[in-house]
Amino acid sequence: MAKGGDFEREIARKLSLWFTGGERDDIFGRSDGSGGRFTSRRKSGKDTANQSGDITFTDVIGEPLIKRWSIELKTGYADKSSNKLIDKKGKSVKILYRWDLLDLIDSTQKVPIFIDFWNQTKRDADLSGRTPVLIFRRNLRTECICFSRGYFHNLVDTFGFPDSFVIQVGKRICVLGLSGFFKWVPDIRCFLGAEDGFAEKIQTRGFKITR
Repeated sequence: MAKGGDFEREIARKLSLWFTGGERDDIFGRSDGSGGRFTSRRKSGKDTANQSGDITFTDVIGEPLIKRWSIELKTGYADKSSNKLIDKKGKSVKILYRWDLLDLIDSTQKVPIFIDFWNQTKRDADLSGRTPVLIFRRNLRTECICFSRGYFHNLVDTFGFPDSFVIQVGKRICVLGLSGFFKWVPDIRCFLGAEDGFAEKIQTRGFKITR
């Protein structure tokens, strides 16, 4: 279930427009090797700055978000497992695993695909000391964004509850539509704050910080 470069570029563009209030579409881009180089180097005890996850910043304006978020992207819909079942006619058939959230209830997999994706996202985020953020899109569907429940409620403390639907997965994960998230959090900069001279950096680029 390979994720496509087109999807990564599309999400990078949407994140850029959201982060700059519609003024720029080139603040974020694909990370080096879509995060793979960071993971392989980290296993060898080496760091690769700002390259965890699939998205990094291409302009210093976007640095505060990437310093805090490790963004993993997944796209696709289903996968045929190599594990086979025998149907009523005695024929072997491959199992088609879908990765909708109902799999968490009725899937025959030991680890449903969605949870596997989230575990990968969290694992990479932990390696870089960042917040895990999973953005995914199934075929013929719109994008969704996932946070840990704790981080979601931190956002709620600042922005109130979103108007859009939110699905809580167990005690760990909250999922909502990406477009709904953008409407709910129109300016993440006020949440990130002015750490590391962010206020000065962004003002010198001509952006106004809204609080």
